[in-house]
Amino acid sequence: MRSAIIIMVKFPLPGAVKTRLQPYLTPKKCAELARCFLRDTETKVKNSDSETIIAFSPVDKKEELQEMLNHQHVFIGQMGQDLGAKMSNAFEYGFNEGFDRLVMIGTDSPTFPAPYLVEAFELLSDADTVLGETEDGGFYLIGLSKAATGILSGVDWSTEKAFEQTAGNIRAAGMSLKLLPIWYDVDNRKDFERLKQELMIAPHRATETAEWLKKI
Repeated sequence: MRSAIIIMVKFPLPGAVKTRLQPYLTPKKCAELARCFLRDTETKVKNSDSETIIAFSPVDKKEELQEMLNHQHVFIGQMGQDLGAKMSNAFEYGFNEGFDRLVMIGTDSPTFPAPYLVEAFELLSDADTVLGETEDGGFYLIGLSKAATGILSGVDWSTEKAFEQTAGNIRAAGMSLKLLPIWYDVDNRKDFERLKQELMIAPHRATETAEWLKKI
């Protein structure tokens, strides 16, 4: 069976990423942090046996993004009016390319354990979907073993409702759902302070971010 991991990426431009950490961090520092998150996520994914698809925006940043990353990937521009449409289109691309199982992650949970990726694919061996919930009501991972229409529609993204609405859509579509352990996103100052404490104890979970934190 062919498997791939899709990473949803927003190019780390100052003022466009991690904005909820301002003014605690400057726009430039927020962009640097987002870049570290991206590279740590890439490292985690490349240590798996799956192929990697980078679904990125803005669509004119492909060359800069390729230069920023350390490994070879398939790059596709994000297409769609909202996040749900962009995610759905990325999944559609993967299934059209002949992949049997697709796992999608973002870069806002850089320390979630790499074994969760392995577990996600294992769960997809006998389930239609898998979700990894975040503590704030979103999710850090979603996986599919078959194409699905509409499960990412009508979701209030970036709210505490996103996980439950998505899970509800999956169940309403008659699809089976398995869950991964809960983890956390790094969106605000409290999350950032938690990340700092975690990486002081376990820097191997996000090495580039850990090194960057030592310098600020």
